[in-house]
Amino acid sequence: NGSVTSGNTSNTTDSGTVTITDNDTPAMSVGDVTIAEDGGSASVPVSIDNPSSVDTVVSITTVDNSAEDPNDYTTTTTSVTIPAGATSINVSIPITDDTIGEPTEDFTVNGSVTSGNTSNTTDSGTVTITDNDTPAMSVGDVTIAEDGGSASVPVSIDNPSSVDTVVSITTVDNSAEDPNDYTTTTTTVTIPAGATSI
Repeated sequence: NGSVTSGNTSNTTDSGTVTITDNDTPAMSVGDVTIAEDGGSASVPVSIDNPSSVDTVVSITTVDNSAEDPNDYTTTTTSVTIPAGATSINVSIPITDDTIGEPTEDFTVNGSVTSGNTSNTTDSGTVTITDNDTPAMSVGDVTIAEDGGSASVPVSIDNPSSVDTVVSITTVDNSAEDPNDYTTTTTTVTIPAGATSI
């Protein structure tokens, strides 16, 4: 406020306004998480990098990548609120535990600010699922009579895999020798995805 105390003006008072623009507008982020398949639920942090004077409301959706609903996780669509003065909240996403050997897989968690004051409106995080069912491969032992024709040797994995398992097979002489006792064999066999033996 200004008030003329001396001089000759057509008015004696006037006011001006000082507007302060904020330099601390927070940025929203959705965190990356790695979880074992048998971990239960992934706890994904949704954060702002400094506190806000108002609630920050974020809409959350999941999107399949190599991990897919419902075989690997449960699709989650929800809304979370980071209260005024706070900086983070977690979203729980159920992970599916199965008995199939799989490679490491992931899915995306998208966040979209629907209310609040942030410098960005969207961000994405990745949930990576590590497998707990990686199968072990084994080549079986076989006893066969000399006049039995051919030995059928099982090549197995101890639980199914989501991908084909390709095994290179070679024979090596011990007390039995090629060609007097058996025929040297070099081949490749494939245990199809979902199967355990060939």
